[in-house]
Amino acid sequence: MSVFKPQETNRLWGPGLALVLVTVVISGVSNFVNFKAVQGTNVDAWITMRNVVVSLLLVPLALLPGRTAWKRLDRSDWVRLATIGLVGGAIPFLLYFRGFQMASAQGGAAVASLGYRSLFVVATVLAVVVLKERLPRGFVLAAALLMAGNVLLLAISGPIWTDGTMYVLIATAMWAGEYTLSKRALRKLPSSTVALGRVGFGAIFLTAYLGLSGQAPSIAAFGSSDWMTLSLSALLLFGFVTTWYAGLRTVDLSIATSLLVLAFPLTWILGVLSARSPFTVEQAMGAVAVVGSLGLLFGMGSLRRARFALAARIRSWSLRGA
Repeated sequence: MSVFKPQETNRLWGPGLALVLVTVVISGVSNFVNFKAVQGTNVDAWITMRNVVVSLLLVPLALLPGRTAWKRLDRSDWVRLATIGLVGGAIPFLLYFRGFQMASAQGGAAVASLGYRSLFVVATVLAVVVLKERLPRGFVLAAALLMAGNVLLLAISGPIWTDGTMYVLIATAMWAGEYTLSKRALRKLPSSTVALGRVGFGAIFLTAYLGLSGQAPSIAAFGSSDWMTLSLSALLLFGFVTTWYAGLRTVDLSIATSLLVLAFPLTWILGVLSARSPFTVEQAMGAVAVVGSLGLLFGMGSLRRARFALAARIRSWSLRGA
């Protein structure tokens, strides 16, 4: 039986999709910036200060719906936002950047990156089980092509498993869980509130961790270049969370997280242009496969949408003739 119904065809289209695509571009640039930014610095302190800056930027935006919107939050809302901050804005950031540093030192950065790129798989499972989303036709085929494209794009040659890879996988699973929780929270709360909850509570937890671990003094060692890259990364993260949660409100989690994978070909292109990454035919084929997989998914959605529209028009003509 078809998983598509006429009234469901708008799931793949609309302003929410445009916002998610903006998020994709921001994510692609952010991946490129962050890889360089965390080299040779205290990554825990850097992440904490970046999230503090983003929290301050989000406060005015979160107040736009009016102060009364915050007064209407009940205890369960605050618990939900704090949980989103802990499992989405704090712990996984520490695990991911620490894990990626470890994997890079052990020669397994490519496999660790592939683990993170599988986020859409975990998120899709949670979307189906928890949110009861229905997958479009061709999704499994598109997902398989998406992962195959990333394998080619990464040109994996290092060790298959490192301790850092485990950290990255745990962070990936936590982000998938947080996106699921946030998708449900967005049914009631404004996207700006959820964004501030994720980064704001995350910054509070990170600051507490930094103090308890005795790493706070390392912030004083930041040089001007550290603050410049931190500021740029903060602006990118601000753009990411504002567009992502606004788009996620109306776009299925499975579709939105699959689209995020498009950020990686963009990161690779930026690496090639900056001479940081080599250009190979294998990687180019991987980038084409990633883009093509989502083109396949959305192309099938377009054809199905057109079919439903044509069927509706024919029925309308039939009723008029009767």
